[in-house]
Amino acid sequence: MAIIVIISNLAYYVLQALELIIVLSALMSWLPGATQSPLGRFIGRIAGLIVDPIRRMLPPARVLDFSPIVAILLLSAAEMGLRALVSMLVVG
Repeated sequence: MAIIVIISNLAYYVLQALELIIVLSALMSWLPGATQSPLGRFIGRIAGLIVDPIRRMLPPARVLDFSPIVAILLLSAAEMGLRALVSMLVVG
């Protein structure tokens, strides 16, 4: 059972890191030139793996891009589902 907890904790931290990267990417999009730096391009690429498919599915909302918000909500739901699944497996 300990291996399940270790793997679930690792997955939880990965999901948390993805949420942070998406927030950083959204904040960097407001700063001129921030997305052009090597770090900005790296963060944009990682965030794009999650946000771009959602962006393609959502209808355009004029100036606002709601895809990062939807991505964070989906990642949060995945975290809650992961925690619930692990608690069911560990507790019984």
